Amino acid sequence: MEFTLADGSTVQVTAAASRALHEAAPIPQLPGVLRLRSHTPGEAVRSLADQGLATRDRRVRTLVLTQRGIGLRNLLAHTPGAVADDMPRRLSVHPEVAEGTARRLAEAHRAGPRYRPSRPPARKGSGAGQGLWVLLGVCGVGAVGLTALAAIGAIAAVFLIVVVTGVAVGGAAVLRGIAAPVSGTTRQGPALELTDRAREDDALLRDMRDWYVAPAMLDTPARALLARAQAAVDSVLASSLHNQGLLLDTVRNRVVLADVEWGLADSLRGHTRTRRTMASTPTPGEHSRRAAARAREALEEDAARVEARVRVLEDYAGKVREAEMERYDRQAAARLDALAVEAGTDHTQQDDALSALVQAQELALRLASLTGDGLDGPALEEGR
Repeated sequence: MEFTLADGSTVQVTAAASRALHEAAPIPQLPGVLRLRSHTPGEAVRSLADQGLATRDRRVRTLVLTQRGIGLRNLLAHTPGAVADDMPRRLSVHPEVAEGTARRLAEAHRAGPRYRPSRPPARKGSGAGQGLWVLLGVCGVGAVGLTALAAIGAIAAVFLIVVVTGVAVGGAAVLRGIAAPVSGTTRQGPALELTDRAREDDALLRDMRDWYVAPAMLDTPARALLARAQAAVDSVLASSLHNQGLLLDTVRNRVVLADVEWGLADSLRGHTRTRRTMASTPTPGEHSRRAAARAREALEEDAARVEARVRVLEDYAGKVREAEMERYDRQAAARLDALAVEAGTDHTQQDDALSALVQAQELALRLASLTGDGLDGPALEEGR
């Protein structure tokens, strides 16, 4: 795709670069700064850097979007189909979880299980040592027997040699079988075990399982809705309006959005469990089929209410983007037509921007007053 930026320059955007811009995350310590995700493909990173859309920030030692990159990101947000995003980007964590713990949970989930070669146990008193002594003892007894029976005759001596040799070979095979598992190696390579950090992460994810929702916990319809909700939340938190405190105050806006996202994620997890239970429950007769129909109807009604919440969240994010785009449009007009800007036109643009900002502020207040159980379908339709 090709886009013309406010400064009149043209940039080429691949699908990977478009997704990288879309997934750029705000840095809490640096308002207005968006960083590229660590999993961004190298091809996308090079494309963005070569076109001046991303650069390395020495303060955080990572790649961040330039102002041109942020402008392009806003343009992409208004281009239907520019980015296909049907998977949640991250964990949704309960708002009461401490920030440090939430960060650890996110890191543990993103890293996944990590393995290392297992360490062999101490060899003291091991089966390998015992097998060696048994083998030596057998060979010693065989040698004594050979000496004692040498006078009996050559035939007996040869027979005894064959027996002792067989015992020795068998003992060596037993010894090898004992030693192999003790050393922790097989023909397929060394045995593996979780690293210490991976064990800690696994324990944390298990202990906090009820306090977060991961994409793997959801079925396909639930994942799609959570992806939409997270995209809307991230879009608002990355906006200059949020960073400047022009919606709600910055802290309140963040708290409200976190509370709304968690409520949606928790409801979607419940829907997933219900659908899976219904799918695995047999309905052999008329009574069970009627009960299943009632359960489906109740689930569909609740799913519709949740989707209505997601739409309000998306409306909020859309109004924020609209206000930002009007600002961006004014900047582009000023650069491209700086010599002939009429005063009335300029005032009209400012009035339009003010109108869009007021609408975004109204939606922010509406969202804050309708969190939790109050955010239902019928109430959301009023005044739309």
